[in-house]
Amino acid sequence: MKLTNNLLLRSAAFLLLCGLFFTQCNKPQPQSNNTQCETSHKFEFVATDTSWKSLSLREKIGQTMMIQTRFEDHRAVGGSIKTFMEKYPVGGLFIPDWYFKEHANGQNVLDLIPAVLKEYSDNAKYPLLVCEDFERGIGETYSKYTHLPVGMSLGAASDTSLAYDLGRSIALEAKELGFNWLLHPVCDLNMNPLQELVVERSVSDDVNKALPILKSQMNGLHQQGVISTVKHFPGDGVTMRNQHIVTTANSLSKEDWDASFGKLFKELIDNGAATIMVGHIQLPAYQTEKINGQLPPATLSKELMVDLLKNKFGYKGVIITDALNMGGCAGYYKNELEVSVQCFAAGADVVLWPSLAYMDTVEARINRGEIPMSRLDDAVARVWAMRERFGLIEKKNELSTPLTEEAKQLVQTTGTTIAEKAVTLISDKNQDVPLSAEKSKKLLILEVGAELNEAKLQVMKEELQARHFEVDIMDNPHFYSWGWRIDSLDKYDKILVCFENRYFHPLGTCLLKDKESFAVWTANMTDPNKRIGISFANPYVLDIYEEICPLKINAYSVDAFTQRAVVKALCGEIPFTAQSPVKLHPDALK
Repeated sequence: MKLTNNLLLRSAAFLLLCGLFFTQCNKPQPQSNNTQCETSHKFEFVATDTSWKSLSLREKIGQTMMIQTRFEDHRAVGGSIKTFMEKYPVGGLFIPDWYFKEHANGQNVLDLIPAVLKEYSDNAKYPLLVCEDFERGIGETYSKYTHLPVGMSLGAASDTSLAYDLGRSIALEAKELGFNWLLHPVCDLNMNPLQELVVERSVSDDVNKALPILKSQMNGLHQQGVISTVKHFPGDGVTMRNQHIVTTANSLSKEDWDASFGKLFKELIDNGAATIMVGHIQLPAYQTEKINGQLPPATLSKELMVDLLKNKFGYKGVIITDALNMGGCAGYYKNELEVSVQCFAAGADVVLWPSLAYMDTVEARINRGEIPMSRLDDAVARVWAMRERFGLIEKKNELSTPLTEEAKQLVQTTGTTIAEKAVTLISDKNQDVPLSAEKSKKLLILEVGAELNEAKLQVMKEELQARHFEVDIMDNPHFYSWGWRIDSLDKYDKILVCFENRYFHPLGTCLLKDKESFAVWTANMTDPNKRIGISFANPYVLDIYEEICPLKINAYSVDAFTQRAVVKALCGEIPFTAQSPVKLHPDALK
């Protein structure tokens, strides 16, 4: 009896300790340098709930659809969202901010979104999957929330606990608006510095640097009950093509792909990846079958989705396509509708932004035996296992989770800490750091590319002024206007040449055109010893355009946290501790 009691006491103590550990995992944690609360084990995607088997054919097809929430158009189908959902019982809604802003009719968009979601939810049999990207936090889209540092900032900070907290932070704010599925983290490797789409969205160019960060970020999202998405299989960042415009390719050999992207995706699968987004990206090393004489992108490839991802890698989760209105999947079939149907037929479990005609077409083809019912059942079973994992089978009264003060503090602390640990000193040949108002009173912030971004460097200006600097800002000064009066810039003690974020540049992100070119021309006509090169975006641009600049800093992101961190580092208030997450001076730029 005494022995039994001892065993019971020991068991109780062990269970108490386990309970305390998991309790800690479910609340905001202080920052540390160690990976924390990570569920680094493979999740078995097998749903115990089998209610999906009783769904009608159209309801099953609806579980494979992530549609854009065009509520005015949908209300027109039968006169209400109720009649729309009866005819098209979709399972997922992507919230396009551009559509909501256009149709707000004077209403606050952040009030409109919950109201619209409730209207759809009230008429859905099961909880809706509510989706967006929000790679840099919700504040990138909605100013009420927090614009957080980008993926490459995480790579530079090189701290798994921060990656974990970033995942939690974005999830916490997303849940307040009713989102339960986010299309990130970006798991591409930026192997080509001229690649326009990946760049600072990626963590690194090195799989071994990227993996622990990506695992932790994914786990942070999951810890808050939000579905993550590993993207973009089979991996972008190798060629300089943009899949929004044209099909791109991962051109690595089989051996090189296995050692880099293959390793990355396999380990993320083993770490519990909830969903994987396939991109409009070819992988010639693993493909032989062609459509119209061309290797298809992964979104249309059974060889990549089924043979490689589902069978060879043993992935039991959900495969979602990238958006179907992109040029990278166009031209393989006669129209966008046919592309969406063929994506599903080839192995995708959820298609992103299909038309409503997709449901009608898949229904007809299943009824005719052209698409086997087993393909649909496999997709729905995977979606259902994901729903069960994240508690999205039973409907709840509340569609959102309000932010607590503790959560708000976590978000702010996370953003600040990532930014301060990410700012990277590339060179300081003249030992200009720390910058002081006593030695360099008058400063010019010369912005390059600012016209392409909503965010300006006003926070940076204000932070410098608070430290008693006199600061002016000049947006993209045109050399034909300034070239003949460059001497007028001599009044400044230092000129901060600041490159900002740019997307979808058709010639690669390192190549300048139009106003950007003239702005750099103007900057580089000034005294190089007065110039400070700062990139709030692409980490390679300073190597090209400010090569002789003695002081160079990479900051990767233009958010307010990063602007403050750059000023602190420049003024010697925090140390430069980061190492570049990518190799600088790459062969492609020589």
